[in-house]
Parts: sequence; C-alpha cells; structure tokens
Amino acid sequence: MLFADAVHSMDIAAAVGPERLREIMGELVERAAAVVQRFGGTVDKFTGDGIMAVFGAPVALEDHAFRACLAALGIQDEARRLASEVSHRDGVDLRMRVGLNSGQVIAGEIGSGALGYTAIGEQVGMAQRMESVAPAGGVMLSESTARLVQGAVVLAEPEMVHIKGASDPVPARRLIATTRDQNTRSDPRLVGRTWELNTIAAILDEAIGGAGCIIGVLGPPGIGKSRIAREAAAIADGRGVQVFTTYCESHTSGIPFHAVTGLLRAGLGVEGLDGEAARAGLRIRFADADPEDLLLLNDLLGVADPEAEVPNIEGDARRRRLTVLVNAASLSRREPVLYVIEDAHWIDEVSESMLADFLAVIRQTPSMVLITYRPEYRGALTAIPGAQTIALRPLSTTQTATLIGELLGTDASVHGLAGVIAERASGNPFFAAEIVRDLAERGAVRGARGSYLLHGDVADTTVPATLQAVIAARVDPP
Repeated sequence: MLFADAVHSMDIAAAVGPERLREIMGELVERAAAVVQRFGGTVDKFTGDGIMAVFGAPVALEDHAFRACLAALGIQDEARRLASEVSHRDGVDLRMRVGLNSGQVIAGEIGSGALGYTAIGEQVGMAQRMESVAPAGGVMLSESTARLVQGAVVLAEPEMVHIKGASDPVPARRLIATTRDQNTRSDPRLVGRTWELNTIAAILDEAIGGAGCIIGVLGPPGIGKSRIAREAAAIADGRGVQVFTTYCESHTSGIPFHAVTGLLRAGLGVEGLDGEAARAGLRIRFADADPEDLLLLNDLLGVADPEAEVPNIEGDARRRRLTVLVNAASLSRREPVLYVIEDAHWIDEVSESMLADFLAVIRQTPSMVLITYRPEYRGALTAIPGAQTIALRPLSTTQTATLIGELLGTDASVHGLAGVIAERASGNPFFAAEIVRDLAERGAVRGARGSYLLHGDVADTTVPATLQAVIAARVDPP
C-alpha cells in the first residue's frame, strides 16, 4: 500500500485561494496516478491532496514492493517538477510525503460494488502512518516493506518512530534510491549445479577460442537462473573475459528499447559517461561509420547531442542500419566477451527483435551469450539457430538437505525443522533460503547462518511474503 499526500495543503490554500489550490492538487494527483499506473499499481482513491494506491492487487505481482518503491520515488520526482512551476508562479512551497507498507489486506468491491474496488485492514492504516512520519519530500517504509526490498534499494539507517494508535515506537526506514543490483545478499554455497556449470565453462572456453555460442538457461522462479548467471560471470572473470549484463524487469516490459539499450551501453563502454564523453568514445570505436548511423546510435543509447538533428529515418530502416553497425563492431572485436540477458520473459518487444538480429552473428565472434528465462517464454531469443539450452531441474532430496544444512547448521534443535523446510521448498533453492531467512527475521531461529538454534515451534514455519507474491503471480499472471 502507498499513501502520498501534499504537505501543509491548507497553508497553500490560504496563500493561493481555493480555485488555484484545486488546479495545483488536480495536477499533482494526476501526475502521481500516472506514475502508479506506469509501475503496475492500482489507484485506490484520491484523498483530496493525495492518493492511496495498491500494488499486488487486484493482479498479483511478485515484485510488488519494489514496484511501489519505484512509484514512490517517481511521485517525488513529479512533485519536485511541479513544485518548481508552482513556486515560480505562486511563490509557495509544494512538497509531498509518501509512505509504504506491505501486508495482507481484504481487497475487492465494497458494499455491493457501489464504493468500487478498495483495500481495507490494519496494514492499510500502517501505510498511512508511514506517510505521516515521512519527511517532507521523502519516502518512509515500514519494516515489512523494507524486508521485501532488501538488496534492491538503498535505505537510511533504521529509526524508531511514534505513530498514531501505537503505544510504543515502531521501526521504519527512509527510502533513498533504488539500485540496479537486486542480488546483493550473500549467496550460500552452490549445491547441485556441477554439470550445468561445467557445461557453461566448457562452452565459454570454446567461445574464447573463436567459436561463439548462445546458451539459454530456463527454469521456474527461484530455481537458480540468476545464481547460474552470477557463477558464469565469475568463471568468465577468472578467465579474463569481460562481462556485460542487461536486466529485463517486469515493470520495464512495456518500455521500448529498455533491454537492448542497457546491453549496448555496457558493451560499448558508455555506461556512466556524460553525453559528450560517450559520443567521443563512440566516434573512436566507430571511426569508419556513416555519420548518420552514428547519430542514430547516439539517439538509441540516450547520448544524442541536443544540438544535432537526428536523421528522420523510419523504424524498419533505422533498425536495419543499426543492426549492420552493431554487428560490424561485434565481428571486428578480438577480445572474448560474455553477454548476459537476465529474465528474457520480461523483455520489451523492440529489444527482443533487435537483440535477435544482433545475436545472429555471435557464432562468428569470440563471444558467449547467456540468456535466462522462464519456461513459458517462447520468444525470438529462444529460436536463434545453433543456440543451446540448459533446463534447471529442482534439487534432489539429497541436494535440498545439503542446502538446508548449509543454511541452518547441524544443531539437534533444527533437525525436525529441516525436514519441514525441505517439504515446503520442493527442491527450489530460493524457496528454501527465503523460508530460513524469514524464520531468522521472526526470531523462530536464532544465531548466524549455518549455526542456528530453534527458538520456536516447527509449526511456525510458514510461507514468507516474498514467496507468497511469487506463487500468487504464477497462478494469477498479469
């Protein structure tokens, strides 16, 4: 749940009058609602000087908390832009507070549908309380939301805040930013993927020798696709091979060029450079290119010179020219490279089509491409001639026991717990790790990873919110 409200709206009303206030608030909530919808949320209601929104209902989203964080930061960006306009015209200070909370609610049509779709429950109230304690211009997360987005965002240190209706202070975290690396948690020892990694290492060695290859790694959520990608990158790094990665995310599947731009910016060395430096580097790399083609490439990568006019070339012709340019650069490259495309099931259509064209020449280069995706994906990146496929299977009973032993430890108190976790994880390593992490965070087990002691009842082993969202999204796809 997300609540966003303008700060001191009554003071603004006194300064500008009711009609102008209505215009300002109308523009503010319209922009905020557009941001919510862009990230897959549902605007529940308008509150006069703000909005309430829900992520993960009515359609389940496995990354609902992260999407809500992106929306919260986007709302603040829009509020700052509008505030600049309002300050210039009206001389008043417009700022917003945003609060987020995650939990189970009752959602649906209320009162025979007359009041429309909404969410109710104490978790809704907690989101509103988080908004009330957020700093002006800031975003405050409850402990439950902070736990769900751990590793995917940058948070301030925990603080205890006083909220209405609670006798004791409650923990909260201020959201600073999101990070592109959503896999910052330390990994347990890899279990049960020896054959897959040996195969990838052997194919990488062939690619280094000049026989380029494309590998698809497929499997359901949590089975270990991202872990395999990280291990492959580590193997490549150990052989002195450069690694370039692009991430396809559920909230970017409707943004044209998102995935292809990410991979090209990394591979062409312009990531993190300002426009002028990026254009200079591209001119050196593509010294013999047609100047018009270079302008098209600059535009695709988001580093176009604002003073230069981009050639007026329509879609198909533009794509063909860019394909020729990029493929020529790939064919001339002598250093081995590993390209990683993560979660291709969320790739945007334009990127999918362009990457399929770019990958057509990979077999003629000292490069390997690793593409991870779920079994339901049947797009163009699964049909590239000569590509090989590795399907990740659930861990065996023995492998699952080994993994859970690595996570829990060997104390006699957790022996019974290990069996319960194995049954509920069903060979899925992410599920097993998340159940253990959830137990540790709730205090059901105490100690450090690999040496936990049971401090609760084995019956308390439930499916944590991170997995509830994944499971719900699989049975209720967007």
